[in-house]
Amino acid sequence: MAKCSGAILIGSKGKLMHNTYGQKPRLLPQSLHDSYGKPTQKFPRIPNEAHEMNWVDAAKGKTQASCPFEYAAVLTEVMLLGVVALRAGKKIQYDGANMRVTNVTQANDYLRRQYRQGW
Repeated sequence: MAKCSGAILIGSKGKLMHNTYGQKPRLLPQSLHDSYGKPTQKFPRIPNEAHEMNWVDAAKGKTQASCPFEYAAVLTEVMLLGVVALRAGKKIQYDGANMRVTNVTQANDYLRRQYRQGW
């Protein structure tokens, strides 16, 4: 039996369904899919879908990353701040320039870790 996974996102105007890693996206109902057409390509596609090697080659300066590091860094920071808010148990206000939570002091403990001596 073949393994298969994906997601379905339900909105007010229709549904978006895709296979694993966003492959084969389609809008439902079919009439919505047909009326929308193919979205414009914003990033170059990775040859053979080898995203791991694209990342390695970009780090070595051989090519441009399929997802720019500047974008990925901000996205990762936002996602991790969501984890900080969950651990704090309430909505947080974040001062990005100073890398501090301003309204829940104890949440700042989750932003950094104490390393052992010698590390």
